[in-house]
Amino acid sequence: MNEFVDSSSDAIAGLPQSGAKRTLLKTAILALSLILCSVSVTMSVVSSLKQDYPHASTMQLQGFVNIPVIGGIVATLVGGYLAARVGKKNICLAGTLLCFLGGFLPMFIPDLTLKTAVRVLCGFGVGLIQPLAASLIVDCFKGHEADTMMGVQSAMVGLGAAIFSSAIAGIMTVNWHYFYYVYFIALVVAILVWLFIPNSVNEIGRIHKGSKDTSQPKRKMPLSAYFGMILQIVFATAYGYYSVNLSLAAEETKTITAVQAATVITVVSVSSFLGGLVFGYAKRFLGMHIGIVAIAMQAVAFVLWANTGSLALWYVAAVLLGLGFCWFMPYVNFLVNEHTDATLSAQATSYAFFGNNIGAFLPSYVFAGIGAITGITSTQKSFNEAAILMVVCIIMIVVFNMADRKNETKEVQAAK
Repeated sequence: MNEFVDSSSDAIAGLPQSGAKRTLLKTAILALSLILCSVSVTMSVVSSLKQDYPHASTMQLQGFVNIPVIGGIVATLVGGYLAARVGKKNICLAGTLLCFLGGFLPMFIPDLTLKTAVRVLCGFGVGLIQPLAASLIVDCFKGHEADTMMGVQSAMVGLGAAIFSSAIAGIMTVNWHYFYYVYFIALVVAILVWLFIPNSVNEIGRIHKGSKDTSQPKRKMPLSAYFGMILQIVFATAYGYYSVNLSLAAEETKTITAVQAATVITVVSVSSFLGGLVFGYAKRFLGMHIGIVAIAMQAVAFVLWANTGSLALWYVAAVLLGLGFCWFMPYVNFLVNEHTDATLSAQATSYAFFGNNIGAFLPSYVFAGIGAITGITSTQKSFNEAAILMVVCIIMIVVFNMADRKNETKEVQAAK
């Protein structure tokens, strides 16, 4: 029995091309990104969780947030494979429903270990959605429309984090035990997907088994997908220094208070949201060079944080970091899909998110390892290490682009 791939052109052509239905299709796809931070933002309830479980270790309490991420890592590995066989809309529905169930049901589970275990379903659901939130844009939209959508998608991740964190904070002022209700947001997203993403999207890049039709051979995963995964590991490791060391570095300067450090974090989030909205325009002028520009801005931000104690310069660095981050993520999504078709787009994007998730785990260990070797344990000076890793990312991109151009030249000459 052979495999063949249905042509996706009919499914894409059947999508609404204008009017309200086109707008609702965009809204449903972008809404997927609202719940991508739904696991990590619950870190704010860990201290409250300790009230109910006073004998739980710090690791057990942190596991309430960290362990569900493991489900996301697994899902990013299998999500692309499943999407090509089950259908991309179906995977989006499954992911949003798992996010809701894994987030809401622990409210009724008294045991902390079991409560955390059920939350792995939420992480798995988010992991299924992560690559599709980007790859559906690549599949369904082209040209400037795709550029704009990808930028807005990046902004929606930050907006979702703000919505979840604000809702959790509001609920906690009444009774923190009810924070689980925020996961009804995932249920709303599931309804949007069900109503406004046409069923024909399931046929975009879908692989059917059992036919002897071999007229459309299976394509190989392009090298850019694997490169994007490796690039994301290095990038996420560097970016993670911001998450684990910023507050500690602020205290270390003795000139920036904890409250001011929190404001710096807010500036990063706002900059990231606004920057995502203009990504399409920036890419129109910079093309794929926008990736190098984005990383360079973040490298400068880390250098400023590492070597200055001026609050004004820390705010400047925050703007640069937020803007660079929201431009880099859609750049990677385009990079890994440069040579894919609809049958490979979800899996290629999955590789990128897998690399990002792996990299997000590494900063604390890399910082500790470098400190053990060099003796540099300053959290503020550690940002110089992050800047160096960002420069490594730029070098990687330049080398890959040169190799990619050589391969394209050889292919053109061979075709002649």
